[in-house]
Amino acid sequence: MTRWLDAGDAKLPDVRAFLESRPYALLPVGATEQHGPHLPLATDTLLAERFVREIAERSGGLVLPALPFGYSWTWRDVPGTLTLSFDTYLSVMFDLAESAQRSGVKALAIVSGHDANRRPIKYAIRERIADPLGLPVINLFYPGLTELLAEADSPTWSHGMLHAEEFETSLMLHHRPDLVRMGAAVRDYPDAPATFDMTVTTMGDLMNTGVFGDATVATRDKGERWLARTAERAASLWTAFLSEQGLADPHEGETA
Repeated sequence: MTRWLDAGDAKLPDVRAFLESRPYALLPVGATEQHGPHLPLATDTLLAERFVREIAERSGGLVLPALPFGYSWTWRDVPGTLTLSFDTYLSVMFDLAESAQRSGVKALAIVSGHDANRRPIKYAIRERIADPLGLPVINLFYPGLTELLAEADSPTWSHGMLHAEEFETSLMLHHRPDLVRMGAAVRDYPDAPATFDMTVTTMGDLMNTGVFGDATVATRDKGERWLARTAERAASLWTAFLSEQGLADPHEGETA
């Protein structure tokens, strides 16, 4: 049996057999929101799907279909944005975790391609999932990102946020170059008040082009290297987490 299985393509007998051997799953969560003039609205979802697959290939698990909507409050007035409220997001995470558990999943990784999702995911795990379900859940978002970005050719935006800049554009050039318009990529560092993140000022209020950083220096090679490095670290964390739950890979050493 393979170490990972795509639940979206799999048939019922395959899913049942897989979960009997490896009762753990990975849920990619993304967003639908603007990503500048050069990247698609589905960028975060596309990257979450690819990131989860890279993790699963290295460690194993049932790969669930991606949730294409996230907590995108900061873009709520920008055309194309589809956002869930904070409370709704917590409820959605509970519903999906409960459904997975009823299917036989005994440990779950929620892997986000959208930074703002991490906060509602954290509180969903604490307040909606841990006590009612007792389901072990790990919240993953590009581990080791700070170290990796020290090697980047451009600084992050003033608040350290990543949006349609060198990192995301590089990953998209590696994963879906057909959806990237590099001729439209720009370098843009919008001004922000010192009180940003302390008030209701949104990134949509501050945006010029929709890019927050420098997309022009992105390359496919960077994307391939950065995706591999973050996936390796995420796979190690996932494997360690499974071992802590007594769910170590029963077929360690098999190829995908």
